[in-house]
Amino acid sequence: MDKMNKNKQLAINMAAQIIAFGINVCISFFLTPYIVKHIGREAYGFVGLANNFISYATIITTALNSMAGRFITISIHREEYEDTNRFFTSIIAANAVVSSVLTILAVFVLVFLDKIINVPKNILGDVTLLWALLFANFLLSLIGNVLNVATFAKNKLYLASLRNIESNAIKVVILIFAFMFFKPHIWYLGISTLVCGLYVIAINFYYTKKLLPTVKIKKQYLDLGKIKTLIMSGMWNSISKLSGTLSTGLDLLITNLFVGVSAMGTVSISKTLSTQILSVFGMIASVFAPQLTISYAKNDFEDIRQQLNSAIKLLGFFACIPVAFLYVYSREFYALWLPTQDAVLLQRLSILGAGAFIFSLSLEPLWNIFTVANKVRQSSLFLLMNACVSTLLVFILLTHTTDENMKMYIVVGVSTIMSIIRALTFLPVYGAVCLGFKWHTFFPLILKNIISVAIVSVLALGIKMLIPINSWILLLLDIALMGIGACVINYFIMLDKHEREILKNKLLMKGAKV
Repeated sequence: MDKMNKNKQLAINMAAQIIAFGINVCISFFLTPYIVKHIGREAYGFVGLANNFISYATIITTALNSMAGRFITISIHREEYEDTNRFFTSIIAANAVVSSVLTILAVFVLVFLDKIINVPKNILGDVTLLWALLFANFLLSLIGNVLNVATFAKNKLYLASLRNIESNAIKVVILIFAFMFFKPHIWYLGISTLVCGLYVIAINFYYTKKLLPTVKIKKQYLDLGKIKTLIMSGMWNSISKLSGTLSTGLDLLITNLFVGVSAMGTVSISKTLSTQILSVFGMIASVFAPQLTISYAKNDFEDIRQQLNSAIKLLGFFACIPVAFLYVYSREFYALWLPTQDAVLLQRLSILGAGAFIFSLSLEPLWNIFTVANKVRQSSLFLLMNACVSTLLVFILLTHTTDENMKMYIVVGVSTIMSIIRALTFLPVYGAVCLGFKWHTFFPLILKNIISVAIVSVLALGIKMLIPINSWILLLLDIALMGIGACVINYFIMLDKHEREILKNKLLMKGAKV
């Protein structure tokens, strides 16, 4: 695939991913206020907590599944089809066994749910049914997990995005029908998620047959050696997953147990914006993973370096916009979005939760290289150490205060401090070393990002003073003006002279065609 075709495929994949993500955000944007209003923030908090419990289970499954895309993609592009079939068959069989074991654990959690966490008695039935449906979706999706590899291996992520758009449309129809014609229940989110999960499995099976016709899933291809290879390679990703859970994945559980159910709902809402922002940047970074893996399979390391440079530049160009939005506009956003909630408290928690974004958003593509090059051990060990310190500090600090708000600040803020340390030390340094760059290669970009955020934040404050916000229209107007200003500012800050010239010429050419 020549460079022009690579760029075209990248653009298609990225556009499709962004559209799918945007639709998902819109669903969350309109549904969350309705759920909070009609069911309460306490019930809403249990949706996030259920997903956190599922993420605890993925610590185990990550060892087997996290490297599947890498090994299968490499075997396909090296035309080692026997290995491809062995990986596919072995992963499905292993996931079926793991799913059976986790089913027993899930039943135990559901039976003793009110003994494990604090659940108000009036919503215990609803919460239990919600968790049962979400657990069922996870366990079924686990068995079909390897089917996701087809679009990745062929670098056709736009197909996966179309699948996500279709499943989200199904989710919307189910939820609108349920909430319009029946008494509101939180478990409607569970049934819609399960139906969409089954749809995704079916579509992934179709894509696998269409894109990977050489794949055969047969008993004769079951290979314990392949399972061992995946686990030995992926166990470090499991440690990284454990680290992420200790660092931020325990936020809602700790809040539930040591602060209260109401506080858990507040923390869950406050994480909405930061979670969506991190998701979109992680999603954009992941678009580069298939081609990086293909280039690695062909030992084209120069192409890997060029791709990473482009990815980091791209994310760095836009990173200041969501960060400045959180700093300057999140209070107004929450006041309009959830008028019954404490907008000031939500803003403070959101800013605390996203404090590391100034340094880390633009570097998200670097996480790909550890998996592509199968060098995840060092990163996993560092992340584990970082997360253990974070969790220990949270428990120590919680014993020194009785103020509920301060406890929420501690739960959210400590993990952010440790994330800042990670973003300023290990990620840029080890990322550079893995690529054969000088250890300080990425620090100028981090500095540019800090300067960009500072300038754009001041610009946003100025715009807000000129156009005070008291409606969605004015908020959108302020954000649009900030976004335009941010692009102009980053044209000079993030791009060098050569890159500015290329962008200028492309814009002029498009203008001439119009």
